[in-house]
Amino acid sequence: MQPLSEKFWQTISASKGDPDQLKDILDAQATPDVMAFGREFNQALINLNQWKIWGAGYVMTGGMSDDSFHYFRSWIIGRGQDAYETALAWPDDLGSFAEEDEEEFENEGLEYVWMEILESRGIEEDPRSNTEATPDDDPAGQEWDEDSVYDLFPKLAKQFG
Repeated sequence: MQPLSEKFWQTISASKGDPDQLKDILDAQATPDVMAFGREFNQALINLNQWKIWGAGYVMTGGMSDDSFHYFRSWIIGRGQDAYETALAWPDDLGSFAEEDEEEFENEGLEYVWMEILESRGIEEDPRSNTEATPDDDPAGQEWDEDSVYDLFPKLAKQFG
């Protein structure tokens, strides 16, 4: 698993996970920096592509398709480095990053900001093309069963079940 840079997390933190704020921040950066951000965002999605994290999202939302899982990972990234590290270490603790009445745990727009900026600058090179894995590969780890997934995440089941 490739680590992510301090600059990446500073950018996410400064944006507060808001796609519009992220756009303002990245618009002010040079193209190589935007490309580096895109590579790292993609790597974060790959690192979070694990059955245990999908299971946590399933419990939080009461069910989760593969597309929803993809955007759930963007939600985790948008919540910042602590949420990301919590998801990787013990996803049953992700409930602490949810807002009180939050029902949708996705942040699709966050993922596409850097792509839109590169496109607006006429850049056709995709910084994700140098990776062997993709965020949509089969998740790593032990697959869970829908009938027992709530038992795997008792804190989340109590909070969201």
